[in-house]
Amino acid sequence: MKRITVSLPDDVVDKVKRAAGGEGQVSSYVASALTDYQERESLDEILASWQSETPVPDDVRRQATAEMDNIGLAGQVGRKAV
Repeated sequence: MKRITVSLPDDVVDKVKRAAGGEGQVSSYVASALTDYQERESLDEILASWQSETPVPDDVRRQATAEMDNIGLAGQVGRKAV
């Protein structure tokens, strides 16, 4: 494990500390968040590749997006629509 230093705006630091449950938990919180982000980015790349190989018709895409939105899976912050 390596230790690094990053600079963040004060308001972001305050939010991260609260979300992490205190100063002592910030490193594991940030590591988990970055791991999740990397996994989503990899998934986005896979889905983009699949889309280029086998395009999904617009009406099917709209229906799937609407169904995902109804159960809370579409339109998440930081996620690209697929």
